[in-house]
Amino acid sequence: MTNRQEAIEDLSMFGIKEPYTYLLDIIPLIEMIWADGEAHESELAILDEYLHKRVQQINEMAGYKVMSFEDAKAFANRFIRQRPQPEFLRRLRSMVGPVILSSSDARYGEPLLKLMFEACIDIAANAVRKYPYGLHDRFDSDEKRCFYEIIMTFIDFKWPEREKKK
Repeated sequence: MTNRQEAIEDLSMFGIKEPYTYLLDIIPLIEMIWADGEAHESELAILDEYLHKRVQQINEMAGYKVMSFEDAKAFANRFIRQRPQPEFLRRLRSMVGPVILSSSDARYGEPLLKLMFEACIDIAANAVRKYPYGLHDRFDSDEKRCFYEIIMTFIDFKWPEREKKK
């Protein structure tokens, strides 16, 4: 498993440097947006909501303005203007754990993972390819496959040791 420093170095080779490394958790959302081959406006609106929340969280945790929503939006647009290669997105997703979730503060990592999963579900459920859809067709098979891959990335994530209660 890649450690945080190795992941930061890898991201740098992809042109992703601080403070944008703190937005790496949008990659699974980007994957869900592109899972059906098309970035729908309603899915992009969910991404925008997520970016607003994340920028606020990042700035609050830092105690000062690290980035603006416009900065975050510009970073996200890098992955929206043109569909990135799925393997590239998978590689970036593999770095979310070491870079973002490896925080020793459990109050941060676990709620962020939940927020990320919820946004992925919202994106998948938002733009249905055809109406009417069957009982099992709200998410298409590509979206289901993508969501399962995302979950499997984090299912065995080793959270940093928590401080023992005294």
